[in-house]
Amino acid sequence: MRALALGAGSVAITAGVAGWLTLVAGADAARAVAALGVVAVTAAASAVVLGRPEPLVAALVLLGAAYGLILEIDEPPLQGRSAVVGALLLALGELGYLSLDARTAVTDEAGTLARRIAWVMTEALLALAIGAIMLVVVDVFRTGGIVVDAVGAAAAGTAVGLLVLAARGARSGGT
Repeated sequence: MRALALGAGSVAITAGVAGWLTLVAGADAARAVAALGVVAVTAAASAVVLGRPEPLVAALVLLGAAYGLILEIDEPPLQGRSAVVGALLLALGELGYLSLDARTAVTDEAGTLARRIAWVMTEALLALAIGAIMLVVVDVFRTGGIVVDAVGAAAAGTAVGLLVLAARGARSGGT
């Protein structure tokens, strides 16, 4: 039952991202983005029905391709949308795989699923924050100077810190 609910959530996120991308696409890209979105939603639903990860991967690739079409055809200026798309794709992939894992999982201790979902949401928020920081860094590089050096040093320190946290999380099982 939990697996089905998580799977339905991943299909809903897929549909939401596909719909949002279609709405933000320009007139030239909208039809192609909508078509990719429909196929992505179908793939995500197939992953839930079949209990297989391959269609979920296809859904992620298709949504990424839809956003790539927007970037290629509409050529929007630098904006925060890319960070949001990245965070949503991360959440979609994590929840989709969580729903597939829930199908075969042995009875977990109480609260394990809630903790894993909270961790997925934390990852998505971190991805959004990192994406936003990267956009700020790119914008700062346009100006140049000592600010660029300071931001570069801070980014390097942050990257090392995130690697240490990821290594600790992998060692402890991710939860």
